[in-house]
Amino acid sequence: MTDQHKRTLDVVVPLYNEAEGIDQFHAVLVDVLESVGDRYEWSVVYVVDPSSDGTSEHVRQFVARDERVRAVLLLRRAGHQMSLVAGMEQTTADAVITMDGDLQHPPELIPRMLELFESGVDVVQTVRAKTHQQGVLGRTASRGFYRVMRRLSEVSIVEGGADFRLMSARVVRILTREIPESDRFLRGLIPWLGVPTETLEFTAPARAAGRSKYSFGRSLSLAASGLVSFSKAPLHVGIVLGAVVSLLGLVAGLVALVMKLSGAGIPEGWATLVVLVAILSGVQLMTLGLIGLYVGVIFDEAKKRPQILVDELVVGRTQGPAGVRSQDLPVITRPAPGERRPADRPTA
Repeated sequence: MTDQHKRTLDVVVPLYNEAEGIDQFHAVLVDVLESVGDRYEWSVVYVVDPSSDGTSEHVRQFVARDERVRAVLLLRRAGHQMSLVAGMEQTTADAVITMDGDLQHPPELIPRMLELFESGVDVVQTVRAKTHQQGVLGRTASRGFYRVMRRLSEVSIVEGGADFRLMSARVVRILTREIPESDRFLRGLIPWLGVPTETLEFTAPARAAGRSKYSFGRSLSLAASGLVSFSKAPLHVGIVLGAVVSLLGLVAGLVALVMKLSGAGIPEGWATLVVLVAILSGVQLMTLGLIGLYVGVIFDEAKKRPQILVDELVVGRTQGPAGVRSQDLPVITRPAPGERRPADRPTA
C-alpha cells in the first residue's frame, strides 16, 4: 500500500516512574507497530507524569532515535486518566490506541484491534479475562465496583474493561474537545457516547518490571469518581436511610405507647438513647459525606483550573508541530538557559 493510501495510527502511553521496564516495553511496541507498517503510518506519544526515576530521560532517548516517537512531559501530576487525555490532545491520527507501559496491556493485540477497527467500529474495548498479580482484595473490589456501577449508573460499563482501547478520530475529538469536564472518567464516558463498539478479551500478564502505581486507595478514588460522574443514586441513599430510621422511630414510639397504655413497664436508661443518637448521627454523617463528594466535583468544575499543564513537548527534529492541542490546556515551555521569565506567566 502506498504512503498516500495508508491510514494513520497514534499510540498514547501514560508513564509514571516506569524507568525500570520502559526500554523493554518500547522495543516490543515498536516491533508490533512495524508489523502493521505496510497499512498504517504510526507514531507513539509518551505522556510522562513527573517522575523521580528518570523515566523522562529514557523517553527523550526514544525521541532522539526515532522521529515517529514524541513525548509530552507534564508539569504537575495529572493522574492516569488525565494523562491519557493529555496524550489524546496531541493526536491527529485516524485511530488512537491508549495503553499502559508495563506490558500488562499486550502490544501483540494491536493488529487484531486494527482489524476490528477496519470493520467499521469506532471503539475496540479490551476486557481483562484474567489478571496476574492481582490479589483477592483487588479482585473482590473490582467485581464489587462493576456490579455497583451496573446497578446504579446511567451507563453500562463492561466488567474488566481496561484503558487499553482503540478509538476512532471522531471519538477522540469528542472526548478532547466536546466534553469540558475537568475529571474525565474514560471508562464511563466512552460507553456513554453510544458509538459502535467491539470488545476483545485478553489475559493480562505479570508486569515486566517494577510494581503497580495504582494503590488500593487510588483505585478506590477512581471508583468514587466514576460513580459520582455517572450516577445520582448515592444522593438517594440519605433519603432512603432517613425514611427507614424515621419508620423505625415511629414503630418504637407506637410500641412504647401501647406498653404505657397497657400498664406494662417501659425500659428506662441511657443505653437506648445513646444507640438511637449514634444511629441517627451515623446516617447524617454518611449522607453529608455523599453530598460532599458531589459538592467537591461541582467546586472543581466551578474553579475551571486546567487539569493538565504541559511542561515540554519533545519531538524529533524533522517533525512539525506535535498535534492539535485544546486551548484549555496551556503549555508551559521551558526557558532557555539564562533566560528569566515570571513563573506565573505561562506561554503558549
